[in-house]
Amino acid sequence: MGKMKYTPIGKTGVHASILSLGAMTFGEKNTWKLGGLDQITVDKMVKHAIDQGVNLFDTADVYDEGESEKTLGKALKPYRDQVLVATKARGKMGPGINEVGLSRHHIRTAIRKSLERLDTNWVDIYQFHSWDAHVPLDESLEAMQDLVEEGRVNYPGISNFTAWQIATLQARCEERGYSRYETAQMNYSLLNRDIEHEVLPFMKYSQMSLLVWSPLHGGILSGKYSRDAKPPPGTRAGNRGIYFPFFDETTGFDMVEKVKAIAKEQEATPSQVAISWLASKGHIVLLGA
Repeated sequence: MGKMKYTPIGKTGVHASILSLGAMTFGEKNTWKLGGLDQITVDKMVKHAIDQGVNLFDTADVYDEGESEKTLGKALKPYRDQVLVATKARGKMGPGINEVGLSRHHIRTAIRKSLERLDTNWVDIYQFHSWDAHVPLDESLEAMQDLVEEGRVNYPGISNFTAWQIATLQARCEERGYSRYETAQMNYSLLNRDIEHEVLPFMKYSQMSLLVWSPLHGGILSGKYSRDAKPPPGTRAGNRGIYFPFFDETTGFDMVEKVKAIAKEQEATPSQVAISWLASKGHIVLLGA
C-alpha cells in the first residue's frame, strides 16, 4: 500500500485519512446480520488500519445495539489521542417512546451513553444520523451546540440529509453563531450518484467534507456479483432497500462490467478502481461502512 493521503475536514484545520474505517460490522450480537466481528478481530483490524495511516474511525449508537461502539472503544483505547472518532445519534436505542430522535432529551442521553461505550471523554465528530421531522430543528441545534460548549463534541456533522436540509441547518447555525456542521456522511458510489445534483454542490459552497458510506455499494462494485450471480439474501448487497439504496440493475451491472475491464487493464481489483474514483475527488472513503 502506498503512503496514506490526508484531507482537511471542513474548515476545522484537522485532517483525516482519505481511507478511513467504518465500524458498522463490529459487535458480536450481529443484530443486522451484516457482520458480527468479535473483539479480537476488531483489535487486529484497528491496529492494521492505524499502522497503514488511518486516523478516522466512524460508528453509530445503533450499530449492533451499541456493541460496535464498545468494541471500537476498546480497540482504540491505546491510540485515542492519535485518532479521530465519529459516531451518530437519531435511531431507536430502546423500547421507550423517547429513546429515539433528535430531541434535546434523546441527544443528551445518546451522547452520554455513546461516550460510556466508547470509553472516551469526547467524540471528534458527532453526527445527526438522519433528519427528524418530529422535532423543531432549533431544539436539535441548541442541544448539539451545548455539547460542543461542554467539550463533549469537537465538530458537528450530519448523515443522510437532503441538500435543502443541510442548507437550512447551516443557515440557522450561522444566524445564531453556533458551530457549523463540518461533515456530511452520505451514500455515494459509481452505482449511486444522486448527491451530485444538489448535495455535493452545496457542500462545496459551504466547504463541508463528504464521508462516503458503502463505497462499494454493499459489495456489488467488488465485482463478485453480476446479472447471472446476484447477491443472495442475508448479504449486505442482498439487503438492498433495507440497509442499502436500490440501483438500476440494467445500467448498474453494465457499470460493474466497465469497472472490471478497467481493473484488468490497470492490473488492479474492481474494488480498488471504485474506491480510487472516490478518493481522487478528495472525499473521505469509509471502508467497511
